[in-house]
Amino acid sequence: MSASPLLPSHENYSPYRPSSPSPSVASSVPSTPYSPNAIVIPMPEWATTVSPSRVGSFVNSAKSRSRQLFRSASSAATTKGWRVHSKIRFALEALLIIYVFTLLAKFRHYGVITKEHLFSLEIPLSKGTADDVLSNSVISEGYVPPHYLPLERAKVDGSRMNVLLVNTPDYHYEVFVPIVEAFKQIDNINITLVSSELGMSKWGLRNAVDIERGDLPIVDASSTPLDQIGFTPDFIFLTTCPEDMRVIGKSALNSMLSQGAHVVCIVHEAHLWDFHHVDQYAKEISYMRPWIRQDQWHFAALSRHVHTFIRSNFPRFLDIEGRDYRPLLFHPVFNFPVPNNRDFMSDEPFAVIPGKFEPERRNYDKIFTEYGQLKCDINLRLIGSGPIPQIASEMNPKIGFITNLNFFEYFEELGKGVAIIPTLGNEHYLKSQASSTVATSIIAGTPLIVTQTFLNAHSQIPLDAIWVQGDDETELEVLQRVGHLPATEWQRKKDSVLQLRNHLMAENIQRSARLLNIINDSKKPEKTLKVRPDVGEAEKSVPTFQN
Repeated sequence: MSASPLLPSHENYSPYRPSSPSPSVASSVPSTPYSPNAIVIPMPEWATTVSPSRVGSFVNSAKSRSRQLFRSASSAATTKGWRVHSKIRFALEALLIIYVFTLLAKFRHYGVITKEHLFSLEIPLSKGTADDVLSNSVISEGYVPPHYLPLERAKVDGSRMNVLLVNTPDYHYEVFVPIVEAFKQIDNINITLVSSELGMSKWGLRNAVDIERGDLPIVDASSTPLDQIGFTPDFIFLTTCPEDMRVIGKSALNSMLSQGAHVVCIVHEAHLWDFHHVDQYAKEISYMRPWIRQDQWHFAALSRHVHTFIRSNFPRFLDIEGRDYRPLLFHPVFNFPVPNNRDFMSDEPFAVIPGKFEPERRNYDKIFTEYGQLKCDINLRLIGSGPIPQIASEMNPKIGFITNLNFFEYFEELGKGVAIIPTLGNEHYLKSQASSTVATSIIAGTPLIVTQTFLNAHSQIPLDAIWVQGDDETELEVLQRVGHLPATEWQRKKDSVLQLRNHLMAENIQRSARLLNIINDSKKPEKTLKVRPDVGEAEKSVPTFQN
């Protein structure tokens, strides 16, 4: 059927320009200014004559014209829609190209793509070092190893302060030594160390403490009451709290606190501090609460995730209204001359599983079997103490045990490794408890093998200072992958850990000095904290804890 003279043909019609009327009706078309979006409807001359037949014909023509207009409008919308869709498609393709580029960059930078990497907006454009993350500086090939870099000293303003640094049990010396090192870098303070004969009787700790303290005096808290040492301390740092409180005793603490001393208490297992529901530290926490209200008792955390846990949970745990807990963040790392720039080509490289040999925490049979199946180029060393697990005789040359090391020898041996495989017993290490293996890695300068989830919790560690374990990888599979990397990459990773250590040590000094200055400033006469009239009664009524 031929096209109606009222309708433009589909072949020549465009919704973006007016259609041309047929020659027979051109003279009746009024002059209309051109508009690219206008659709001109030609008016036939018979439409001016009114008759029933012509009305019926006109109605039929109008219906046909309406249908055509609808089809024309649909065609126009389709054309415009296609152009919009083209732009959207182009944008999506560009985003896809960028996304693929970021994945390639992440794979080159980390050597693995984890689930977190898939949704991360980070684009690592270079293979920098840990210090790139911390200060945007790049290591030069001839840089000075971090353990030879001098740390900037800090100073306490105003009157000179008397400081007690305390650790009484036979553990946590990997925390106590960093505290001693940090405070030795602060001017205008008198430092006295407090330990116990029992605490220093293992693993050569007495020698380690003597080396670290230099000419600093040391007091045995198990035999000398701290309120009888000849001076009143302004600041007391409890490394192993609340255990240190039991050795010092309530009487000595009361005496020092009542004379204005401030206490900082390191929280190691923050989930155990809900004293309404957990009995382990309930007596000690009950003792602390009046002094917390007096702003004389403070807290410290050894990792950022523990710091966050304390701020979120301690108002409820300790049941003290109106308190905003901002614990001191202290990194338990210290300066140690670890082996640097090892010749991995002549010395067989090895990875380390550190700590006590505990079959209840690790399935050694499974570890040794998997290690034997992987044919890994990196040997395995278990460095620690306890009964040595049995291994298959055919794997003896690849798996070794190193025991009976003293404090410094332990870190020295760990510092020779390519990687450390951590021992994490429970989920608290991701929420409320700092891992000593993390500190051990940074002190020794040997990167950990950890998951992205672990890294998110320990956000003080940049990516370039660890080996990332993928979601579908075991720790030993990561070790196998690391074994295929060149020795220069192993050393670069170890250098990054040492740079991180130097940065964290500098943070410890500045944060500790800032806290001392705040305390010293509060002791000025015009800024002395108002003592509530019932404090004396509160001291008499606080529950007693076991000495």
